[in-house]
Amino acid sequence: MPYCPNCGEEISEDDEYCSKCRYSLKGRPVRRVRRRDEKDEKDEKREEEDEKAAIMGGLVVIWLGLSFLLQNAGILGWADFGGVFLLGLGLIIVFRGLWAYSQSGVFEHGFGYVVGGGFVALIGAGISFDLDEWWPVLLIALGLVVVVRALMARSENPLP
Repeated sequence: MPYCPNCGEEISEDDEYCSKCRYSLKGRPVRRVRRRDEKDEKDEKREEEDEKAAIMGGLVVIWLGLSFLLQNAGILGWADFGGVFLLGLGLIIVFRGLWAYSQSGVFEHGFGYVVGGGFVALIGAGISFDLDEWWPVLLIALGLVVVVRALMARSENPLP
């Protein structure tokens, strides 16, 4: 497809003037540029998401390796291994949520990761640090945050 060299509007080979900007096309070279379409944008978004998933997967494998290293060195016992791993995994998921927020500027884009990661981290902390008495209260508070946010979003966008 040829495009106007001045404004980029699609033109035909026979046009003498651009129909949009009225630029004279007589004797001028015409750009043959393929415009970006929705498929290109979806492909780029998919590639970006694949990159993020690879980074997150790599961080999880690194954390698993560090957890095993600490266990093998005698710093971490088998009884605490699962809790420490869950704690780190939860923090990695929270990091993913904060990363999504930092890229979009919209907290809702990372909210699910932050809540889910916080939940996993709390379970890990409860196991690792023997927080039997108070960590369930934090889970209840986390659940209340989710419910309140959902109700607030509903009041901002009421159904017709």
